Amino acid sequence: MSEPLLRVEKLSVEFKKFKALTDVDLCVNEGEVRVVIGPNGAGKSTLMDLITGKTKPTSGKVYFRGEDITGKEPYVIAEKYKIGRKFQNPNIFNMMTVYENIEVALSGYNTVFKSLFFRRTPETRAKIDTVLEKIKLSGKRDIIASSLSHGERQWLEIGMVIAQDPALIILDEPTAGMTAAETYKTGEMIKELLAEHTVIVVEHDMDFVKQVAQIVTVLDQGQLLAEGTFEEIEKDPRVIQVYLKDDAEQ
Repeated sequence: MSEPLLRVEKLSVEFKKFKALTDVDLCVNEGEVRVVIGPNGAGKSTLMDLITGKTKPTSGKVYFRGEDITGKEPYVIAEKYKIGRKFQNPNIFNMMTVYENIEVALSGYNTVFKSLFFRRTPETRAKIDTVLEKIKLSGKRDIIASSLSHGERQWLEIGMVIAQDPALIILDEPTAGMTAAETYKTGEMIKELLAEHTVIVVEHDMDFVKQVAQIVTVLDQGQLLAEGTFEEIEKDPRVIQVYLKDDAEQ
């Protein structure tokens, strides 16, 4: 069997004697959509922080394409290993156009020095056009970002991540605050990304999870509770008890 794109082994982190994550194992294969779910405080975002270098682990290892990236700085993980992350709240340039937001996210803008000497070329324009098509915002390329709907702002930030050519994209609750129609459209957008990217999604909306997930990882109290297909997870008594019980009773 080939090496997984991402491998997490016995990953743990402790904050002032509080165990936020304990001995978590995770393997994500190239070209996969992995969805991570769990109750509030389960350790989902902490796990993403450890993968992307925002937080340093107390113990355990993170491997990307077989290389140990444990504890490396976030900019190294983003730029050298091509792991891109979108947080829950859109982080975009409100007073720039949609087109300009994608432009500043291009790899040529990784440093101030590079940005000073950046020039638009036919290749960069073509790349921006491609990203805009992927996030369904080609028709709003000249719109100021602050004028976009909440869902469109989320898509724009996904586009800014895509523009950096990540091998792995991490999306933290990408459908938060979206309408049902926007949520479904986001799911279809994520599935289209699989031709060129691997995706990890942290999410609560179970209809969305069912729409996109190939494998679901369930965390509870900082530990791995269960893992499997959506159909397996929704029938797992442990998951029903700690996470799906309230949904089932509604």
